[in-house]
Amino acid sequence: MKTKIILFLACIALFSCKKEADPVAEEAPKPKTFDIKVDLIIPTDDELIFYYKDGTNEWFVEEKAVWAGVKGSKDVQTVVFNLPEGVLPNDLRFDIGRNEFKNLKSLEIKKISLSYLDKNFDILQDQVNTFFSPNQYITFDEATKQYTFKQDEKGNYDPYFDTKPAFYPELAKIAVK
Repeated sequence: MKTKIILFLACIALFSCKKEADPVAEEAPKPKTFDIKVDLIIPTDDELIFYYKDGTNEWFVEEKAVWAGVKGSKDVQTVVFNLPEGVLPNDLRFDIGRNEFKNLKSLEIKKISLSYLDKNFDILQDQVNTFFSPNQYITFDEATKQYTFKQDEKGNYDPYFDTKPAFYPELAKIAVK
């Protein structure tokens, strides 16, 4: 009988002991960054760059650029660009590669998404040329939705997409604190 009582008390003591709650790990706050995501098919390894103006620069400069290396793939991949925390752009330029002609194969842009905090703006494949203008080193094929790259007659090469006037009101809707 004593053993049953001792066993009973041991069970009560064992199961009634409160387990100290683990300190709740505080989740680090998500950085408040302006983010750009590009869904694309790019079959060749390359560098993609988003240059930005933020009111402190009149021209696109290296110090105001976000880079992403991309491994070539025939599958759609998402490339993410995070501007520095606190930076809100008032203009963007999307560069393909480093000014070296590398016989880059055609690429296809499926979507460009811009976001800041809880605001988003998606540019779908059929809208890319509404909001961005390819320069003279890029040719667009409407049938295949692919962009191809070329040098000029002097061997110069600097493919990029400039923003069009339709882009600025959409950017202004999301790039606000």
